[in-house]
Amino acid sequence: MTEGDRNVTPIRRPEVVVEVGGLVDETRVTLGVYGPELEPDEISTLLGCTPTSAHRCGDLRRNGIPPWPQGAWLLSVEGKAPTGPEELIELLTARLPGESAIWERLTAKYSVRVTLGLFTGDWNRGFELSPSSISRLAAIGARVGFDIYADHEDNEDL
Repeated sequence: MTEGDRNVTPIRRPEVVVEVGGLVDETRVTLGVYGPELEPDEISTLLGCTPTSAHRCGDLRRNGIPPWPQGAWLLSVEGKAPTGPEELIELLTARLPGESAIWERLTAKYSVRVTLGLFTGDWNRGFELSPSSISRLAAIGARVGFDIYADHEDNEDL
């Protein structure tokens, strides 16, 4: 720093323009079981819990929307930072049976998927999954999908 730098008066106070990094703002983890012949009550009995939502193939939806093309049984957990995907996967899988025969039966008859819905209002957010969480998901034998939703309305200059 030179002698002249000490006499410089800032024109305005410094402000944070953008913050980077950190955990995604919100997360939803959903186990979905799908199939044309799916009976939600059978899935509930097999898994030992009730779904967050469920429907049969052909069930009616809201006005003007065609009936469901296949049945679905969905169990979701959600949270906001500092609770992230890691904790939510643990919460979801703790509600489910651990017997591999159950999951083999489900995946043989239905499409089974775990989806992580990731919501962020800022850029450069992320998360990590531990080997334990990855093992829990692998034990289900389901595909794992990621739906990423970014809302940059407040960050139009980025």
